[in-house]
Amino acid sequence: MMSCLVFLVVISSAAASGQTQIYTQRSMGLVAADPPAPSPWIPATCMLLHCAGWAAKCVIDSGCRQAMECNAGCGTGNTSQACDLACELNYGYNSTVYKDALQCMADHKCLPTTPADGKCLANDTQTIQNLTDISQIPGKWWILRGLNCGQPGWPAGFDYFPCQRDWFVPDPSDPTNKTYIDHIAYCGGTNNTCTTPMLYTVANVSITSPGVMTHYYTDPPLTPQTEEWRVLSWPDPDWMLYIYCGATPTGPYAGGSVVSRTARKADEIPKWIEAIFIAKAQEFGFDYNTMCISDDTVPSCID
Repeated sequence: MMSCLVFLVVISSAAASGQTQIYTQRSMGLVAADPPAPSPWIPATCMLLHCAGWAAKCVIDSGCRQAMECNAGCGTGNTSQACDLACELNYGYNSTVYKDALQCMADHKCLPTTPADGKCLANDTQTIQNLTDISQIPGKWWILRGLNCGQPGWPAGFDYFPCQRDWFVPDPSDPTNKTYIDHIAYCGGTNNTCTTPMLYTVANVSITSPGVMTHYYTDPPLTPQTEEWRVLSWPDPDWMLYIYCGATPTGPYAGGSVVSRTARKADEIPKWIEAIFIAKAQEFGFDYNTMCISDDTVPSCID
């Protein structure tokens, strides 16, 4: 994330000078009748102008500093979004300074937007119709196959993170029982090899139309972050195929998963269920057999 690299320059300047606000429009030569022509340095200028006050706070806060340094190392390549996410959850999750600094950048449009990572393959009218209440899907669901695996057009590989599972529990603050909390767990890495400890995030979930589980993330580095999980097939209470379409302030993303409440390896999928999933995937324009496979029995998958 080049913007975070620039932010680290701001941090270093603030630390060296002992000042919190060290840049002004005039000192940066930004007072002019006409706006400057677009250039790669505009995001840096934006951050210096609007968010430099967070620099001194971030250099003092170890979580913020480590997360920003990690983000800076992610660069801007095809896997940068997945790398940034791991940095945010591994180092910055408990740092309010980090989250506030990123939010400042997002609120002032200092972060560059990214092309869509993946393609949203279904809308709310194309889902199953028999999932109408979130209380129908309680418990832990393990991701066994994924759609966003780092292939062309789906570069982040969100669905190839090892040890992915969702744990749906009732929201104790909702007396209507219409909202559940999804406790999401996984580790950074790919191909069943963790490169980070287990990471955790949380979303409030409700059924917004038949077959659509909408996730409202409560702890993202950037708000808002919302995902629609659109269930394409649910042939058995413990087996499901869905696609998801989400967005953050920096851009949209998409993917999909085969999940189970009873199995933790893809070779445990019953053949009759797999046949249904293969046909449904073909109907929605993707190849079931090229989905990445996860083995959630590996020792790293601490639950």
